[in-house]
Amino acid sequence: MSAGADSVHDVTAYQELGPFYEAASLGPLRGIQGQSLHEQVRRGEIICLTTNDGKRVYPGFQFDGPNLAPLPALALVLNALDPHRRDSWGDAIWLRETRPELDGRSPMQALRDGDVDHVTALARQAGDLLGP
Repeated sequence: MSAGADSVHDVTAYQELGPFYEAASLGPLRGIQGQSLHEQVRRGEIICLTTNDGKRVYPGFQFDGPNLAPLPALALVLNALDPHRRDSWGDAIWLRETRPELDGRSPMQALRDGDVDHVTALARQAGDLLGP
C-alpha cells in the first residue's frame, strides 16, 4: 500500500496513519541526525513510509513524550511482525487497526497500556503468516 494512491481505501488508510513527520523536522525535534533515523529504521526500531512521490515520512503515532522517543517495546513488536521489513505500510496499518483480541484496542493503544506480551504474541502470529 502506498500513499497518494487513487483508491479510496489507500487514501483513508494514509489519513488514519497520520500525522507524519519528515526527517528534516523529526531529527531536530528528537535531537538526532537524519542518518540516525535511517539506522533506527534499518534496525526495526521505528517505521518509515515511502509515498508514491518518493517522500519518506514517519508516522507520528509511534512516538511518545516531549522528545518524541519511539514507543517503548515498539522495536520488539516490529521485529516480531515483520523481521525482514517487507511491508512498512502494512506494518503501520496493523499497528493502528483495532483488534478483537485486544478488546477492541489497536496494538499501539495496547502497547501504550503496557500490554507488551500480548501485542508481541499477536505480532508474531501475524508475521508468521508472511512466511520466512
